[in-house]
Amino acid sequence: SAGPARAVPVRVLAAGLDLADPAAAVAAVALVAAAYQPGAGPVAVRRADRAVAALVAMSPAEPPEATANRIGLLVQACDATAALIGTAARYAPAAERSVPTAALLAEVLRLDPPVRGTRRIAARASRVGGQSVAPGAELVLRFDAANRDPALVSAPDRFLPGRSVLTFGAGPHGCPGERHALALATGVLDVLRERRAATRSDGAARVPRTRPAVPR
Repeated sequence: SAGPARAVPVRVLAAGLDLADPAAAVAAVALVAAAYQPGAGPVAVRRADRAVAALVAMSPAEPPEATANRIGLLVQACDATAALIGTAARYAPAAERSVPTAALLAEVLRLDPPVRGTRRIAARASRVGGQSVAPGAELVLRFDAANRDPALVSAPDRFLPGRSVLTFGAGPHGCPGERHALALATGVLDVLRERRAATRSDGAARVPRTRPAVPR
Protein backbone atom coordinates (compact mmCIF):
# COMPACT_ATOMS: atom_id res chain seq x y z
CA SER A 1 0.00 0.00 0.00
CA ALA A 2 1.03 3.65 -0.26
CA GLY A 3 1.67 3.96 3.47
CA PRO A 4 4.44 1.34 3.83
CA ALA A 5 5.81 2.25 0.40
CA ARG A 6 6.43 5.79 1.63
CA ALA A 7 7.16 5.16 5.32
CA VAL A 8 9.58 2.25 5.08
CA PRO A 9 12.17 3.85 2.74
CA VAL A 10 12.19 7.13 4.69
CA ARG A 11 12.44 5.46 8.08
CA VAL A 12 15.22 3.10 6.99
CA LEU A 13 17.15 5.91 5.33
CA ALA A 14 16.66 8.22 8.32
CA ALA A 15 18.11 5.56 10.61
CA GLY A 16 21.02 5.06 8.22
CA LEU A 17 21.65 8.80 8.21
CA ASP A 18 21.73 8.86 12.02
CA LEU A 19 18.64 10.97 12.63
CA ALA A 20 17.70 10.88 16.29
CA ASP A 21 14.05 9.84 15.70
CA PRO A 22 13.57 7.98 12.37
CA ALA A 23 9.88 7.33 13.07
CA ALA A 24 9.14 11.04 13.61
CA ALA A 25 11.22 11.87 10.55
CA VAL A 26 8.70 10.11 8.30
CA ALA A 27 5.92 12.64 8.95
CA ALA A 28 8.31 15.60 8.78
CA VAL A 29 9.78 14.49 5.46
CA ALA A 30 6.29 14.04 4.01
CA LEU A 31 5.47 17.68 4.87
CA VAL A 32 8.68 18.89 3.22
CA ALA A 33 7.98 16.78 0.13
CA ALA A 34 4.48 18.30 -0.14
CA ALA A 35 6.04 21.74 -0.64
CA TYR A 36 9.08 20.60 -2.61
CA GLN A 37 7.81 21.47 -6.08
CA PRO A 38 7.18 25.05 -7.26
CA GLY A 39 3.66 26.28 -6.78
CA ALA A 40 3.11 25.04 -3.24
CA GLY A 41 0.68 27.20 -1.28
CA PRO A 42 1.65 29.32 1.74
CA VAL A 43 0.14 26.87 4.25
CA ALA A 44 2.14 23.97 2.83
CA VAL A 45 5.30 26.10 2.83
CA ARG A 46 4.85 27.06 6.48
CA ARG A 47 4.33 23.43 7.43
CA ALA A 48 7.40 22.46 5.43
CA ASP A 49 9.49 25.15 7.12
CA ARG A 50 8.54 23.81 10.54
CA ALA A 51 9.26 20.27 9.38
CA VAL A 52 12.69 21.30 8.10
CA ALA A 53 13.48 22.81 11.51
CA ALA A 54 12.44 19.54 13.15
CA LEU A 55 14.62 17.51 10.78
CA VAL A 56 17.59 19.80 11.43
CA ALA A 57 17.11 19.26 15.17
CA MET A 58 17.08 15.47 14.62
CA SER A 59 20.19 15.51 12.44
CA PRO A 60 23.77 15.07 13.68
CA ALA A 61 25.72 18.27 14.31
CA GLU A 62 27.36 18.93 10.95
CA PRO A 63 27.95 21.88 8.59
CA PRO A 64 24.69 23.29 7.15
CA GLU A 65 25.45 21.99 3.64
CA ALA A 66 25.78 18.42 4.91
CA THR A 67 22.51 18.72 6.84
CA ALA A 68 20.74 20.15 3.78
CA ASN A 69 21.99 17.26 1.64
CA ARG A 70 20.81 14.77 4.25
CA ILE A 71 17.31 16.26 4.27
CA GLY A 72 17.27 16.50 0.48
CA LEU A 73 18.07 12.80 0.19
CA LEU A 74 15.22 11.95 2.55
CA VAL A 75 12.77 14.10 0.59
CA GLN A 76 13.76 12.42 -2.66
CA ALA A 77 13.17 9.02 -1.05
CA CYS A 78 9.70 10.03 0.12
CA ASP A 79 7.64 10.32 -3.06
CA ALA A 80 9.82 9.08 -5.92
CA THR A 81 10.91 5.87 -4.18
CA ALA A 82 7.40 5.30 -2.84
CA ALA A 83 6.00 5.67 -6.36
CA LEU A 84 8.58 3.21 -7.71
CA ILE A 85 7.63 0.66 -5.03
CA GLY A 86 3.92 1.15 -5.59
CA THR A 87 4.19 0.78 -9.36
CA ALA A 88 6.49 -2.22 -9.09
CA ALA A 89 4.02 -3.88 -6.73
CA ARG A 90 1.37 -3.61 -9.46
CA TYR A 91 3.67 -5.18 -12.03
CA ALA A 92 5.09 -7.89 -9.78
CA PRO A 93 2.27 -10.43 -10.35
CA ALA A 94 3.07 -10.36 -14.09
CA ALA A 95 6.69 -11.38 -13.48
CA GLU A 96 7.78 -14.95 -12.88
CA ARG A 97 9.08 -15.54 -9.37
CA SER A 98 12.44 -16.44 -10.91
CA VAL A 99 12.82 -12.89 -12.26
CA PRO A 100 15.21 -11.03 -9.91
CA THR A 101 13.70 -8.02 -8.17
CA ALA A 102 16.46 -5.85 -9.67
CA ALA A 103 15.33 -6.80 -13.18
CA LEU A 104 11.68 -6.20 -12.26
CA LEU A 105 12.50 -2.72 -10.95
CA ALA A 106 14.59 -1.88 -14.00
CA GLU A 107 11.74 -2.74 -16.33
CA VAL A 108 9.27 -0.71 -14.24
CA LEU A 109 11.69 2.23 -14.38
CA ARG A 110 11.87 1.83 -18.15
CA LEU A 111 8.18 1.35 -18.85
CA ASP A 112 6.43 3.38 -16.13
CA PRO A 113 8.97 5.58 -14.30
CA PRO A 114 7.95 7.55 -11.19
CA VAL A 115 9.90 10.55 -12.49
CA ARG A 116 9.00 11.01 -16.14
CA GLY A 117 11.28 13.88 -17.05
CA THR A 118 13.70 16.59 -16.01
CA ARG A 119 14.97 19.91 -17.33
CA ARG A 120 18.36 21.31 -18.23
CA ILE A 121 19.50 24.83 -19.17
CA ALA A 122 21.99 25.14 -22.02
CA ALA A 123 25.19 26.81 -20.81
CA ARG A 124 26.36 27.57 -24.34
CA ALA A 125 25.26 27.27 -27.95
CA SER A 126 25.24 23.68 -29.13
CA ARG A 127 23.42 21.14 -31.27
CA VAL A 128 21.32 18.30 -29.88
CA GLY A 129 19.79 15.71 -32.16
CA GLY A 130 20.52 17.87 -35.16
CA GLN A 131 18.74 20.88 -33.66
CA SER A 132 20.41 24.17 -32.75
CA VAL A 133 20.23 25.06 -29.05
CA ALA A 134 20.78 28.67 -27.96
CA PRO A 135 22.54 29.61 -24.71
CA GLY A 136 20.04 29.73 -21.87
CA ALA A 137 17.51 27.55 -23.68
CA GLU A 138 15.51 25.18 -21.48
CA LEU A 139 15.63 21.54 -22.56
CA VAL A 140 13.01 19.08 -21.41
CA LEU A 141 14.35 15.54 -21.13
CA ARG A 142 11.64 12.86 -21.17
CA PHE A 143 12.79 9.55 -19.69
CA ASP A 144 9.54 7.83 -20.58
CA ALA A 145 9.94 8.62 -24.29
CA ALA A 146 13.65 7.72 -24.37
CA ASN A 147 13.00 4.41 -22.63
CA ARG A 148 10.43 3.50 -25.30
CA ASP A 149 12.47 4.58 -28.32
CA PRO A 150 11.85 1.81 -30.90
CA ALA A 151 15.26 2.53 -32.41
CA LEU A 152 16.85 1.33 -29.16
CA VAL A 153 14.28 -1.02 -27.61
CA SER A 154 12.43 -3.84 -29.34
CA ALA A 155 8.74 -4.17 -28.43
CA PRO A 156 9.08 -0.97 -26.35
CA ASP A 157 5.56 -1.09 -24.89
CA ARG A 158 5.77 -4.67 -23.62
CA PHE A 159 6.65 -5.57 -20.05
CA LEU A 160 9.78 -7.71 -20.46
CA PRO A 161 12.16 -7.61 -17.47
CA GLY A 162 15.87 -7.80 -18.21
CA ARG A 163 16.37 -4.67 -20.31
CA SER A 164 18.46 -1.57 -19.68
CA VAL A 165 16.97 1.70 -18.51
CA LEU A 166 17.80 5.40 -18.81
CA THR A 167 15.62 6.79 -16.01
CA PHE A 168 18.44 7.54 -13.56
CA GLY A 169 20.63 9.06 -16.26
CA ALA A 170 24.30 8.19 -16.71
CA GLY A 171 27.75 9.68 -16.45
CA PRO A 172 28.60 12.78 -14.37
CA HIS A 173 24.96 13.90 -14.33
CA GLY A 174 23.46 10.57 -13.35
CA CYS A 175 21.21 10.57 -10.27
CA PRO A 176 23.41 10.28 -7.14
CA GLY A 177 20.58 8.55 -5.27
CA GLU A 178 20.24 5.61 -7.66
CA ARG A 179 21.86 3.00 -5.42
CA HIS A 180 19.92 4.19 -2.36
CA ALA A 181 16.57 4.17 -4.18
CA LEU A 182 17.09 0.73 -5.70
CA ALA A 183 18.33 -0.78 -2.44
CA LEU A 184 15.30 0.56 -0.54
CA ALA A 185 12.84 -0.49 -3.23
CA THR A 186 14.42 -3.94 -3.54
CA GLY A 187 14.08 -4.55 0.19
CA VAL A 188 10.38 -3.69 0.23
CA LEU A 189 9.61 -5.54 -3.04
CA ASP A 190 11.41 -8.69 -1.90
CA VAL A 191 9.14 -8.86 1.15
CA LEU A 192 6.00 -8.19 -0.90
CA ARG A 193 6.94 -10.83 -3.47
CA GLU A 194 7.69 -13.39 -0.78
CA ARG A 195 4.32 -12.77 0.88
CA ARG A 196 2.51 -12.98 -2.45
CA ALA A 197 4.28 -16.24 -3.30
CA ALA A 198 3.20 -17.70 0.03
CA THR A 199 -0.47 -16.79 -0.42
CA ARG A 200 -0.90 -16.75 -4.21
CA SER A 201 -3.66 -18.92 -5.62
CA ASP A 202 -3.54 -20.45 -9.07
CA GLY A 203 -4.49 -18.14 -11.91
CA ALA A 204 -2.94 -16.12 -14.68
CA ALA A 205 -1.31 -12.83 -13.74
CA ARG A 206 -2.31 -9.79 -15.75
CA VAL A 207 0.07 -7.04 -16.82
CA PRO A 208 -1.27 -3.69 -15.56
CA ARG A 209 -2.14 -1.01 -18.06
CA THR A 210 0.67 1.50 -18.44
CA ARG A 211 0.55 5.19 -19.07
CA PRO A 212 1.33 6.01 -22.69
CA ALA A 213 4.72 7.44 -23.55
CA VAL A 214 4.78 11.12 -24.40
CA PRO A 215 5.01 11.56 -28.20
CA ARG A 216 8.39 12.79 -29.33
